Amino acid sequence: MMKRLPLLLGALLALTTSVAAAQEAGAAKAGVTGNWDLSWETPRGAMTMKAEFKQEGETLTGRLETRGGWQDVKDGKVSGSNFSFVLEMTRGDQTFRQEFKGTLKDDGTIAGTITTPRGESPFTGKRATG
Repeated sequence: MMKRLPLLLGALLALTTSVAAAQEAGAAKAGVTGNWDLSWETPRGAMTMKAEFKQEGETLTGRLETRGGWQDVKDGKVSGSNFSFVLEMTRGDQTFRQEFKGTLKDDGTIAGTITTPRGESPFTGKRATG
């Protein structure tokens, strides 16, 4: 039995490594498709937003959960690991436009910038769990 223990431990390590690599490869193949938790800092404090994305080739669709409810992504584009989209929210007679530009990083997270009429802020995102 003791002679088999190193062999069993080696096999278990190889299996665990293979599963982790397959999960990472699956996430990379899916691109930005999926559910995300986005966050960024503003002068008024930390902001968070849930996002649902679907990537089909170079087209990105989806929606983001804002204080006003779910808003559809507009002009969504993907090029390699880079993506961009616009979020427009209307309150009363005013429309607010946010332009998101980001990159899917090797570790499976996303990072980029949000540009508004008030300036630019960096954002990060991780795949939502649960």
